[in-house]
Amino acid sequence: MIRRVARRAKLLLPLCLWLLAAMGLATPNAAQEGDIRRVHDPCIVKAGGWYYVFSTLGGIQIRRSKDLMRWEYVGEVFEEIPAWAKKAVPGVRALWAPDISFFNGQYHLYYSVSTFGKNRSCIGLATNRTLDPADDRYEWVDRGPVITSRPGKDDFNAIDPSVAFDGEQPWLAFGSFWSGIKLVRLDPETG
Repeated sequence: MIRRVARRAKLLLPLCLWLLAAMGLATPNAAQEGDIRRVHDPCIVKAGGWYYVFSTLGGIQIRRSKDLMRWEYVGEVFEEIPAWAKKAVPGVRALWAPDISFFNGQYHLYYSVSTFGKNRSCIGLATNRTLDPADDRYEWVDRGPVITSRPGKDDFNAIDPSVAFDGEQPWLAFGSFWSGIKLVRLDPETG
């Protein structure tokens, strides 16, 4: 499964770069600059004239760019793994696979809490009213677990969140190992 996704990503990358170039957002032959190394499991959102990328590396890192070419590191969502996550998933060493969405007046960042190869996992949620660290309203608020999976009780793995919308209704797609991809309806008020 992972190799298949990696192969698809390699095939889609040139198409994505071509589309960005066609829209005037990137030059295909130009090199990106700044803090661009070690960006794993990225997701991106545009807010206030900036593109924000959230990625995995020990925690959930944040980078931003005005032009998708020059990037700067602006911090992490959490200083440490939330206490509830350490209790729910013993042995967790990192948060990973973030997904960012904007609805109900705030940004919703879903993230995975897991240990490799086990389905004792959770998808957590953090919210923020703004993504600009210079804004006085900037504050990540951890909302705790959204969905969990437990060994011996669940045939799915609560990892790899991705939010999709049906009109105004948000849905959370997740999973991979065990019984595949799942989809659950999210409360549009709370996420």
